[in-house]
Amino acid sequence: MDNIFIQKTDSTPEIDFNVNGNLKIFGRSLPEDVHKFYDPIVYWVNNLEVEHVKIDLKLEYLNTSSTKKILNLLLALEENEKIKSVDINWHYEYDDVEMEELGQIYEDDLRRCKFHYIEGVDIF
Repeated sequence: MDNIFIQKTDSTPEIDFNVNGNLKIFGRSLPEDVHKFYDPIVYWVNNLEVEHVKIDLKLEYLNTSSTKKILNLLLALEENEKIKSVDINWHYEYDDVEMEELGQIYEDDLRRCKFHYIEGVDIF
């Protein structure tokens, strides 16, 4: 299995997934075809074999279909039995209450994942 790197665009985030368990998603997510963009990434996570995952999510904006796919991605991390622990660093700008609340909604749906909320100024 190889690492995944996808350069960000105006409508898709940067994806930097390393087989050592360091995963990053940065930017805006409103792809034209959300399934085409996220399904290969979820498939990759389902096949990841590593004890610990640290995922950094710095999302400036997500459309509705992207919020569902990000949740599917996080659920895939949680349900992958080869992964023993998952730390999620949820980055958001200090005044972005909606993004902070989205992280809390995800956290409510995930039991094995440990969330760390990181408030920042001008993180994009």
